[in-house]
Amino acid sequence: MISASPETNFYRWIIVLCSFLILFVSNGITIGGITVFDLELLQTLSESAGREISLGELKLRDGLMFATAGILGMAAGWLADRVGVKPLIIVGLALLALCNFAYSRVEMLGDVYAIHVAFGLVLVLCGLMINVYLISRWFEKNRGLAIGLVLAGTSLGNAVFPQLNAWLLQEYSWQEVFQYLALIPLALLPVAIFVVKGAPGETRRAAGNIEPANADLPGYTLGEALRSRNFWIICTLAFCTFYSILGMTAVTFVFLRVENYPAQMAATGVSILFIGGLVGKIISGYLAEKLGRKRVLLVSLGLMVIGSVSLVLAVMYGSPLFIWIGLVGFGFGWGGIYTLIQLLSADLFGLKALGKILGAVNVLDTLGGALGPVMTARLYDSTGSFLVSFGVVTAMLLVATAASAMLRMDEAAYLKQSNANG
Repeated sequence: MISASPETNFYRWIIVLCSFLILFVSNGITIGGITVFDLELLQTLSESAGREISLGELKLRDGLMFATAGILGMAAGWLADRVGVKPLIIVGLALLALCNFAYSRVEMLGDVYAIHVAFGLVLVLCGLMINVYLISRWFEKNRGLAIGLVLAGTSLGNAVFPQLNAWLLQEYSWQEVFQYLALIPLALLPVAIFVVKGAPGETRRAAGNIEPANADLPGYTLGEALRSRNFWIICTLAFCTFYSILGMTAVTFVFLRVENYPAQMAATGVSILFIGGLVGKIISGYLAEKLGRKRVLLVSLGLMVIGSVSLVLAVMYGSPLFIWIGLVGFGFGWGGIYTLIQLLSADLFGLKALGKILGAVNVLDTLGGALGPVMTARLYDSTGSFLVSFGVVTAMLLVATAASAMLRMDEAAYLKQSNANG
């Protein structure tokens, strides 16, 4: 049970701010901000290789990053249960700084691939899963709102870092910009070292004590979760929605350009997705505490389905109205799903082995996230249209909706517990 003391109540919101900043930096640098350097990297790598390096070859780095995050997610979850999240976050931020410095010295495509494998480890150590674990340890009441606020850091980071990097590239070489970026996670290290605590009342365990930190907490073991119907429903939901989210965000700019929108308007379309995601994460977390998890989950999925169907109709009929309805609906729904998957994992399975369970779910969502951009782009390449690509996204979302409808949970108990515990 989490203490309801005023000191703890205040400090838990400090933890939310810390996690927000950590996700803002870790996701913003590795996922959104990195795309600004693509043209400079292609030129440098092509000159070094003595041949033209294709965009497809460069973008393989993203698949390697997400694959690494998926493969290592279970190990990170085990470590989180064993030693806590604080050491992992410290190592992750230090590694992020080192990777950015290493990026300033790349000469070959293999160097880029190696750095993005390390970026995958960064996302495991101080990314989404670890921060959701941290917030779940600190919150019972307002857990949905807290997770939503923290996850908003991912959207804001992916919106801010491309702009920041583009501005810096006007003044400095891309190598120098990467060196400056290395300073940002270093600046966060004191926060991780001196402010972050893994749980209320955290104390140092005696030397040689290897008792798991979560031994006395309620909830499922990993084995029990794997035998649970709800676990596989959450995994199906995560796989299908992350395929859809990352597949759509990867091609939105190109789709709008193909529809003859100017570059600035196409960039605005991408911003609508991220801004919708940011707002959706916060609102859904708050509403989940008031209206119930499953209801908000299904509404969020409904918004995503409306968005993807509208985009299919936009391809078929070329209607601008369908395009903007699609982007707005998809963006808001995406934010809600992103928050609810993490919240439900903590609610349904408890805290005893939450790190391992989140790690297991992470394997499926990162697999979907890795396939989404690749398959969406390849379907467009093979058909010359986004109709099939967006049709597959819609099918994925319908599968996710059907799976979510089969979730078994006592909403009244969750709402009562959330309102009773401080």
